[in-house]
Amino acid sequence: MQDISKENQLNNLREIGKNHAQAKRKVTILEHGRQILLADLMKKYMLAGEKTVAGQDREARADDKYKTHIEALGYAIEEELKWAWEKRIVEINFEKWKTNMINNTIERKHYG
Repeated sequence: MQDISKENQLNNLREIGKNHAQAKRKVTILEHGRQILLADLMKKYMLAGEKTVAGQDREARADDKYKTHIEALGYAIEEELKWAWEKRIVEINFEKWKTNMINNTIERKHYG
């Protein structure tokens, strides 16, 4: 019975790892995409007549496309952190189990 439980925990850890990797991929894509989007928007505002780089940057950051992208990035970071914590909880539970096994072994040695 204990082997089945451990196998279930390992499968759970694999699934958490896969979800964490997917969430991390989203964050990376959105972080790099933010720079690309900002450059594209600045170019758009440059062609529209905004002469200074500061003005182009200001207009690009105020653009609805940029705001939507930043919001998506925020949600992706939230998701990635959720899966990172799920992984951490599994690690903590494993350490707890390992400590209990060591303590049980020591106790058995003391009482024969």
